[in-house]
Amino acid sequence: MSDTSIERQPTPKGIPNSPQPIKWFDAAMPSIRRDNVDYLTGKEPRVSVVVMVYNMPEQAKKTLYSLSVAYQRDVTEHDYEVIVMENPSSRMLGKAEAEKWGGNFRYFEYPETLPTPVNAMNFGAAQASGRMIAVMIDGARMVSPGIINYIIAAERLHSNAIVAVPGYHLGEKVQQEAMLEGYDEAFEQTLLAKIQWPQDGYRLFEICCLSGTSAGGFLKPLGESNVLAIPRHIWDKLGGYDPGFTETGGGQCNLDLHKRAVELPETVLVTLLGEGSFHQFHGGITTGTKGEARLKAMQDHFNQYAALRGQAYTPPLNRSIFLGSLPDCALRFVRHSASVVMKNRGDIPRDWK
Repeated sequence: MSDTSIERQPTPKGIPNSPQPIKWFDAAMPSIRRDNVDYLTGKEPRVSVVVMVYNMPEQAKKTLYSLSVAYQRDVTEHDYEVIVMENPSSRMLGKAEAEKWGGNFRYFEYPETLPTPVNAMNFGAAQASGRMIAVMIDGARMVSPGIINYIIAAERLHSNAIVAVPGYHLGEKVQQEAMLEGYDEAFEQTLLAKIQWPQDGYRLFEICCLSGTSAGGFLKPLGESNVLAIPRHIWDKLGGYDPGFTETGGGQCNLDLHKRAVELPETVLVTLLGEGSFHQFHGGITTGTKGEARLKAMQDHFNQYAALRGQAYTPPLNRSIFLGSLPDCALRFVRHSASVVMKNRGDIPRDWK
């Protein structure tokens, strides 16, 4: 009688020189290197990143460093530019601090009288010379090291690619909740020290949670992206941010831009699943206010969106192309993202906890 137990094994143990299993990838993160001379020609940058700063100089410094070539991988100053917009406040960042991160950084102070960043962001985009305009309406968001490289790669995939980056908050809970339990800037610094930031920017995934508009994960429609890259011709077609959003912080202007861009029939949504923007605590409108003040601000935001668009906001339903490579420390968010979708479909595996 033959030994059927051996026959059932894909590779029976003990066979000399049999292939050896490998449990996981090398730890190094890949990037999309440009191997095409035509792609490297042209004087204009591929991407213009417009960053909004208001009353948060220390957080802005970390954000801008995370956008510099000292931190971003496999790109040069010629590949992209960073346009820093600042509305007047009691704590200004200023031109010297904004432009010290590289020759591809430019700073503009915008004399806004309304409590909104919309006009400043549109002004910044008007100064941009890149083929893609990437907007970061919250300058307190550090980014992972492959953001620029993969935005450039996405632009090569499709001329109408809209690139979205999932959003995270530093800390175990969204900061609206964490602040009620004592989370503050000092504690956040201990988290960053724990992962030795900025030595490896991908380790930010170790000390974060998904933000509110990305809470369901990135395998279902995102509510917004705090790094949203749009081809220049699509930006011009949309008219940028809608100046009708005049509430504090721009209200839901960022969600609105995301929806309008993604729902255009000619655009293709590309989500960078292994990259992220990471919100630093700074006492912002929705993450740093408490009680009735926060509820009123949120209600004002919701009401203004409904008045402008005729209904409450809903995320775009368009399916996404996913681009990028996953660092090990981000895998828990893949599981969470998959479990949310499967639970919504009613077919989550029984062995998933």
